[in-house]
Amino acid sequence: MAIVKCKVCGEEIEETIPKCPRCDSLGPKRGKKIRLILLCVMVVILAFLGLGFYLKMNEVEKPYEEVLKEKLDAKLSQRGLTAMLLLRSRLDNPDSMQLISSIANEDGSVLCFEFTETDVSGKKKKSRAAFVDGELNRTEAGWRLFCVGKSMRPITVKKQPM
Repeated sequence: MAIVKCKVCGEEIEETIPKCPRCDSLGPKRGKKIRLILLCVMVVILAFLGLGFYLKMNEVEKPYEEVLKEKLDAKLSQRGLTAMLLLRSRLDNPDSMQLISSIANEDGSVLCFEFTETDVSGKKKKSRAAFVDGELNRTEAGWRLFCVGKSMRPITVKKQPM
């Protein structure tokens, strides 16, 4: 067995002893092992941090305007669905309704629908309806007043069975 000096107090001790009998410091080999383990753990942590940073850099963030547009589209779609369900409930034959087009103004206070329906006699006809601030208007004059020639945008309404 080799005899080495303690790195803390300078006492001559055997290389295999886990602690110095004089100052209780770790033995020469054990201290090296702990430092090597700590170094490996730090390298692994740094590698994970570097990988995470690299992956984050490659993500493309949406511009603020695009996020706002998506939120507005979702809001208008939800309002359109609500209005369409209300419109369906007021028809003579709700199951016959087939949506042709739906448009809305920018803030969603005006929603306009074109659709086909089957009337009481069984004839299929094309109809129009406008929702203005939550009120239903099925007259042709209301359609012209609120929907024709206005700044409107198409909205997507997911059809749901009644």
